[in-house]
Amino acid sequence: GRPDADHAGRARMLARTLSRHRSGGRVMDAERRNAALAHGLAKARAAGADDVEISYCGLETQFTRFASSRFTQVGSSWDDAVRIRTLVDGRLGAQVCASLDHDRLGVAAADAVAAARLSPTLDVALAFAAGAGDDEPIASPRPALPSELSATGAPAVLARAFAPHRTRGVTFAGAIKTRQHVFAVRTAAGLARDFENASAEAHLIALLEDSSSGYAGACGGAGSVCFDLESLAKRAADTALRSRGAIELEPGAYDAVLAPAAIAEVLEWMAEVSFPATSIIEGASLLCDRQGKPLCDPAITIEDRIGPDDAPFDAEGTPRAPVTFIDAGRGGSPLTCLVTAARLGDPRGSTGHAPAVTDEWSLGPSPCHLRMHAGDKTEEELIASVDRGLYVTRLHYVNGLLDPRNATTTGMTRDGTFLIKGGRLGPAVRNMRFTEPMLEAFSRLGGLGSEVRDVPTWWTEAGTISVPAMLIPGFHFTGKSR
Repeated sequence: GRPDADHAGRARMLARTLSRHRSGGRVMDAERRNAALAHGLAKARAAGADDVEISYCGLETQFTRFASSRFTQVGSSWDDAVRIRTLVDGRLGAQVCASLDHDRLGVAAADAVAAARLSPTLDVALAFAAGAGDDEPIASPRPALPSELSATGAPAVLARAFAPHRTRGVTFAGAIKTRQHVFAVRTAAGLARDFENASAEAHLIALLEDSSSGYAGACGGAGSVCFDLESLAKRAADTALRSRGAIELEPGAYDAVLAPAAIAEVLEWMAEVSFPATSIIEGASLLCDRQGKPLCDPAITIEDRIGPDDAPFDAEGTPRAPVTFIDAGRGGSPLTCLVTAARLGDPRGSTGHAPAVTDEWSLGPSPCHLRMHAGDKTEEELIASVDRGLYVTRLHYVNGLLDPRNATTTGMTRDGTFLIKGGRLGPAVRNMRFTEPMLEAFSRLGGLGSEVRDVPTWWTEAGTISVPAMLIPGFHFTGKSR
């Protein structure tokens, strides 16, 4: 095939067409957005709503996807999502509209009122968030991301990152993605909040002809994007090359050092299955009847706490409060929204974690920025403390629904699993299946890394998970690939 540089040139030509399709900053147009949301509010009230809430999410995405070190897709998308919720005689109705067009918003508003009239009466008292009538939108500077991560800039940078590894027999697959979000919430009770943020993520998988692979990834917000694509490519390539000649191990219990990307997969499942208030209500959470009680090693603290790049309010306009799920090994509190807080009788009220307008998968309130507190050992020190065990780069095919009360999770290793012998990384190991009650694993904790890494989420709206590496003695591997 053509050299990477030539292919990058073709990708840049494709990317330049993006500018022809831009809509003049459509998702960023505050004046147009404000007028549309005001129109939707007025139409819902005119249709007979007692109370109205309108949530908006505008998203501009740019992406550069690649396989075999060739660019397969370079492009962008612009999306508007508006959710109108109405209350009529204690009944709740909602409708989603993928446009800021006034006529379509008017239809959606009328549909939301009609849906409320057909719905059963709520089992709790609900009122949408109120403002003072003259709320000032939350100030946020327009975020900017490095140009080399955009669809027009990434191909050339990636081509340079790939080039040194061509002679090593390494090709790359993966993607670079940037997102610019606009969030806005308006209510008939006078609430008006707006926020803009931007984020970027990179996933690089290095591949060899014998199917050995290695992974490196990074993510960050506009204020913290500082990853180096050439360094990521080298890390992934080095892991893939080290993975050649993988040996087969028998299933069993091994002391395991799990890299941050592996721990993040487990936490993402826990956050979806156990940390929402809906799981408490259904009796399916690991926090049920355990608040304040010992759950695991006291070194474990898991929380949701926003950073400067995260939206400070949720889709209901409620400010995001920090929530601690496991506090120094003891059971903490769940995430709530307006309805679940009322159903639980939670004195905190909503913690500001209502699902995003665009979130189609969440079972209830959702995290924004999951964090696990760091320990006092480097990753190298964790490895050095293991006489015989495994190092796991990351996981896939993970399922955390087996036994949510104990956070029992299963999945496969991938992209770099290595035998640890005498405190040093040894030969690569063929991918293995694990099945582990994670609360029990966290109770056997052998150590936490001192460095916390930001890991992009795969399928939830959490956005970022900040985690250290972890040593778990006797981690259960229950199967192997052939």
